[in-house]
Amino acid sequence: MKISLRKLEHLWHTFAFVLLSGAFIPLWRKMSLGYIDPGEGDPVQRLFLGVAYLGVGLLILHPRRAWRVSRHGWLVWVLLGWAMLSTFWSAAPEITLLRSLTALLGALYGLLLAVRYRPEEVLRMLGAALAIVMAASLMAVMVIPEWAIMGRPHEGAWQGVLFHKNALGRTAAFALAVFWVLARAERSYRSLLWWGGMVAAAILVVGSRSVTGLLLALALPLSWWGVQTWRKLPRLLRPATGALISAVAIPGFFVLPDILEKVLGFFGRDLTLTGRIPLWLLLIPLALARPLLGYGYGAFWLGESGPSALIWAVTWDAPHAHNGYLDMWLEIGLMGVAIAIFMLVLTLARYVTAALQARENPIVQFSFWVSMLTILGNMSEAVLLESGLGKALYWVLFAYICLVELKQDAFSVKQP
Repeated sequence: MKISLRKLEHLWHTFAFVLLSGAFIPLWRKMSLGYIDPGEGDPVQRLFLGVAYLGVGLLILHPRRAWRVSRHGWLVWVLLGWAMLSTFWSAAPEITLLRSLTALLGALYGLLLAVRYRPEEVLRMLGAALAIVMAASLMAVMVIPEWAIMGRPHEGAWQGVLFHKNALGRTAAFALAVFWVLARAERSYRSLLWWGGMVAAAILVVGSRSVTGLLLALALPLSWWGVQTWRKLPRLLRPATGALISAVAIPGFFVLPDILEKVLGFFGRDLTLTGRIPLWLLLIPLALARPLLGYGYGAFWLGESGPSALIWAVTWDAPHAHNGYLDMWLEIGLMGVAIAIFMLVLTLARYVTAALQARENPIVQFSFWVSMLTILGNMSEAVLLESGLGKALYWVLFAYICLVELKQDAFSVKQP
């Protein structure tokens, strides 16, 4: 049976999505090779990132369209430019330049997806990749639990074929959203496969015991339901409804600590968020030492050989701030954070507007959820502008939804 070139490309991108999701390779590296000095970097990760990004070379076939489409997501290039510019004041210039170039490859991959493939093709390739990760994770839990189930301090939490329970929880929550979109969009037997994928993803969210994963699994559909409910309201009622929500939400902040303590207690956490708040209190003075420019993109968390050495000396060997916005402040300063937040708000507003002015569109729904996942997921762990295996997938997809073109009349995505 002959396989068309287009199908071979689909298979390749599915494979690349699996790699970028952080499946298999980081877990194998952790279990087989042990500790890797963050200051020296991980040669295995660099190798497989290079393999995943080989498809970027196809952009040379579409120079004019690539140039035209790239202007839609101009803030992506501004943020990348600022990250690259931080090389000049970085605490580790070589690392900043290398990681900036890797992040650039991620954005170019998103550009390739927007230029060369129809949105439904991208969704199906992504869905297939996530289905592989979900199926492999369930199988790993049953067959090789010594790898797929974590030990202390997260004893019993599933990580599947990913490198941590939080990575599995976040990926499974995202898979739930992607499978939902595909199941409702398909009109064939494949719809049943996507519904089955949702069941598997839900089991993995629960098995991971990841609070982040569970909250994302709830927040993504609830946010879409809120937008759709808002769309159905008469326009005259929308301001009054917004005022009512604010009137309920603002007093809620005063009772939030009591509620939060009970909720976190249910998950075995406390109000320090398992030590995160003390960590943040140590990091904020370091951020204030270089408030506007930061220490350079990718140049803070370098273990004992970087600015993070002080944190490692007084607390646990934290690999990151457990808050993506704080990490961005440390690395690219308040200037970079301002660019990133403006880009996030503008992108979310774009798809909220599209959702308010059209019926449920699979691509708009998917893009809205990518925006929400980036905003919410970045509160617990950096996913925006991240170039490493395990998080690069979210950066590629966010760049894609920033760059892909929307028809203004029907609010459906078109191929440029």
